[in-house]
Amino acid sequence: MTRLPKIFLLASLLLVALLLGGCSGVLASSSWPGVTVVNDVAYVAYGNHVYALRTDDGGMIWRFPEKAEGQRLFFAAPVVADGHLIVGDYLAVLHSLEPQTGQEQWAFTGAQGRWIASPLVLDGRIYAPNADHNLYALDLQGNLVWKFRASKALWSQPVSDGRYIYQASMDHYLYALDPANGQKIWARDLGGAVIYSPVLSDTGIIYISTLARNVLAIRTEDGSVVWQKAFEHNFWSQPLLHGDRLYLGDLGGKVYALSALDGAVLWENNLGEALTGAPTWVEEQVIFTTESGKVIAFTEEGIQKWMVTLEGKIYNGPVIANGRLLVGVTQGKILVQALAPTGQQVWAFEPPK
Repeated sequence: MTRLPKIFLLASLLLVALLLGGCSGVLASSSWPGVTVVNDVAYVAYGNHVYALRTDDGGMIWRFPEKAEGQRLFFAAPVVADGHLIVGDYLAVLHSLEPQTGQEQWAFTGAQGRWIASPLVLDGRIYAPNADHNLYALDLQGNLVWKFRASKALWSQPVSDGRYIYQASMDHYLYALDPANGQKIWARDLGGAVIYSPVLSDTGIIYISTLARNVLAIRTEDGSVVWQKAFEHNFWSQPLLHGDRLYLGDLGGKVYALSALDGAVLWENNLGEALTGAPTWVEEQVIFTTESGKVIAFTEEGIQKWMVTLEGKIYNGPVIANGRLLVGVTQGKILVQALAPTGQQVWAFEPPK
């Protein structure tokens, strides 16, 4: 029997915690860092805190809360917009923090589940998906405007083309919603659950990967399928759209470049270990990460350029900050590693006690 990747065990722990309420120990073992970069600051949500770090040297500007609060754990990458840093926790509270100081501005307590996915902030409104099956639309003061209910948990950040909000769900559906009132415009059965967000093109196509081993291209207009391609293994990864290509990796250890036009495989490379998170493009390289802590760079044509191994596990892809790669790491001393585009370490952030 083929050994399942450890990430499935981690996902199972997370799912049990979501459904049963779990203890803080289970939750901590089921979390990994969410990193967002705005200007020269990296905001990191992990464990009991949200951190603001300088991107030039990794120095800590602030953390919230200053003192750990028991079962209050953070997971999803924060979102910064319109003077608010929006981040949710495992106690079902969505916080607005002041981005420069980390002071709390307001808290929304109307949800019943944990905040696993990052919200979307668009045109003065916050669209926040929750594990209680609901997408909550709030104004910038934290007041509820509307909510849309799916049939299972929402682990995926919504995206928008300015016309509709697109929300993927663990119930296997992708929903197109009217941002004004949450009305469902269309729903597409993807055949499998989705962990990461869809990717929007500027030509009206949504690209999405599923835990049912499929990658799909879907029209934003009506939810019809342009193409669908089945693979050997599941995807715990968001596709990267760069030019006319999609780059992504699967849990079986393969990385792919696909044609965005029809899903044809342009090249593949077997790394032999689970690929996790979203690939990143920097300086004519596509960067992949593996569960075991590897960061690997390929050329556009699939030639490996370099590889480094970090201490710990990686479940989210790198984030770009001033041309550097910021990688969130769990199960190690270092929480965030900053790498040059050639793989050398620039700085490392170890959280204070």
